[in-house]
Amino acid sequence: MTEQKTATQSQELQHRMAIQYEVDQALNKIISDMRGLVDDTKIAQSFMEKNQMSNLLAVALETPSVELVKTFILYQVGRDTGSKNWRYENFGEALVKRLDKLNEDAKSIANAVRKTIPLLGTPDVTEIEAIWMDLVRQYLGQLNRYFYYRKEVK
Repeated sequence: MTEQKTATQSQELQHRMAIQYEVDQALNKIISDMRGLVDDTKIAQSFMEKNQMSNLLAVALETPSVELVKTFILYQVGRDTGSKNWRYENFGEALVKRLDKLNEDAKSIANAVRKTIPLLGTPDVTEIEAIWMDLVRQYLGQLNRYFYYRKEVK
């Protein structure tokens, strides 16, 4: 029984490490996409404040739900009646679309990991959602940093 438990723990660790490796491999693409969003929308030139990005990141770090993060963004878009921050150059809605696209990356990562560790079988929805949330956190963390930079050097 102990050997089986050790083997299962080893497989779980290998699985988590494989997911982290694949997420790390996706970072260049994620960062490039995020920079494109910030630069194309010129959001750093809007009235968006650095703390608004920090608040968004805090929401993402506090929940396991991408849908909750997207709803938070849309709520902020709804509150921006003057189109001075979240609605500026359609930033908020474009951000939600970018986060949705990360779901495809999450599915690809889950499938790549399953090819590496075939004993795991087909990835389930819970696994894909966890990977998606990890990608969203990476995206928003980098967004927070890059926005801060662009806001300071404008």
